[in-house]
Formats: sequence, C-alpha cells, structure tokens
Amino acid sequence: MKNIFLFSIILTLLSCEEVPIQIPEAGIIETGKTVLVEELTGVSCPNCPAGAAQLASLIELYQGSVIGVSIHGDFLCDPLSSSKYDFRSETGVELENYLKSWFGKPCAAFNRAQQDSETEFAISKFDLWGSYVDNELSKEQQVEILIDRSYDPNTRILDLAIAVSPLVNLEGDFRIGVMIAESHIIDAQLDQTDVIEEYEHNHVLRTMLTPIEGTTLSQTLVENETINKSFQFTIPEDDNLWVAENMEAIVFVNKITPESKEILQAAEVHVVE
Repeated sequence: MKNIFLFSIILTLLSCEEVPIQIPEAGIIETGKTVLVEELTGVSCPNCPAGAAQLASLIELYQGSVIGVSIHGDFLCDPLSSSKYDFRSETGVELENYLKSWFGKPCAAFNRAQQDSETEFAISKFDLWGSYVDNELSKEQQVEILIDRSYDPNTRILDLAIAVSPLVNLEGDFRIGVMIAESHIIDAQLDQTDVIEEYEHNHVLRTMLTPIEGTTLSQTLVENETINKSFQFTIPEDDNLWVAENMEAIVFVNKITPESKEILQAAEVHVVE
C-alpha cells in the first residue's frame, strides 16, 4: 500500500513538471509581433511583488517578444517609511488614469488592447497575464520598429534615431511614443505584511519623451515606406538614480480612434550596450 502511495506521488510530480514545458511551446508564436506590458504597481502595494514576478517570467519566457515597464502613479505608490526614493511621477499618474479607471493592483495593459470579456485595458488577474500576451502575439505584425541609439557619457545626452517601417498599408491617426525606464534599483517594497528593504525594482518608468498617447507619426502608413523620427534626452545627474547602464528606451507605435488606443508594435534598446 505504501509503495502504491509513493508511486502516485511520483506520477503527480512528473505530471506537474510537464506543464511549464507545454505552455512555452503553445504560447510562443513566431509572428514578429512584440507586446508592451504596462504594469501598474506601487511600493505600498502588498500584492505587487507577485505581479512583478509574473512580468519577469513573461519577459524571460518570450525572449524579446515581451517588453515590460512598471508604472508608479498614485494609488498605493506612497513611499514607505524606509524608502530612499519616490518613484511617483505626473506621467505615472496620467498613465494610471489612462489605462484603468478602477484602481486595483497589480494590473497590466497588453499593447493597450481591449481584451475579450474585459471592460478595462489593464487586467488585475495576473495569473492570466500569459494568455493575454498570447492573444497579442497571435495578431499580424503590421509595423517594424528599428532603433539606433547613441549615448555620450560626458554630456549624458541620449540620441535616438527611430525608423518605422509599415509592413502593410494603413490609414488612421498613428502616434509614436518613447519611454525611459530604469532597472536594478534597490529600495523598500511592501510584500503582504512584511517590508522587503533590499527589493530590486526593475523597468521603472522614469519619464516619457512624448505625451502618453504618443506624438503624431502619420495619417497614412504605406507598405515599405519608412518614416524616420529622432529624439534627444539628457539623463539627469544623480548620485543613486538615473544610472545610464541600467536604463532602457522603449518605443511604441499606436493607432488612436474614439474606441481604441491599441499599440501596434514596440521595441526597446539599452542606453548603454
């Protein structure tokens, strides 16, 4: 009887180990599409470390097809008593209101697309985030984004030369947005009832070089006719934050309609190789 019991446990463990193998094979779809995951988070949010871990696993799993940015706006974003930094920003508050009118965290938007059966752009059920990534990756890629960046460590000036190449003909109000994010920031974070003093905050939105909806790109996208845009940003000098080696520039192209704010494609580069 004891042997049968042990055998059943082994079978159960083996069946559990098969799940992560099957999910990547079913989920990774080679379309060329990239998903921008805009995670609404906060240092005073007790459940947000679980959301951050889920985002990190998606970025690792999809290997370049998922780009993450963590947005600290207003709700549950007050610094803790032991916090060294304040990640809140006016841009973060704008994005928080833009992506989700009802506050519940952690939550995330996936290419700012309206997901089936959901009334909000940002989804709170983080255990289902992988399915929303799959939904976006299954869509046809319509735009290619190439980024050429140069950074001068003496002047701290970052120059971005961006080429947007349509893969199909499109009509509408197309915008381009540019985000600057920073990773490997060590500071306090509430986790359930405890405070993690040495928590690593990654992909923290630091600023945007455009409005949150993006700046005008074109009213017409013609297949294979590249549109070039350039942006320049001087990284502030700070003893602890704004570390160029830990920063990323995120570029997205979206289409704005009265009913939609969907991102068609996104790309990112590190400020320093």
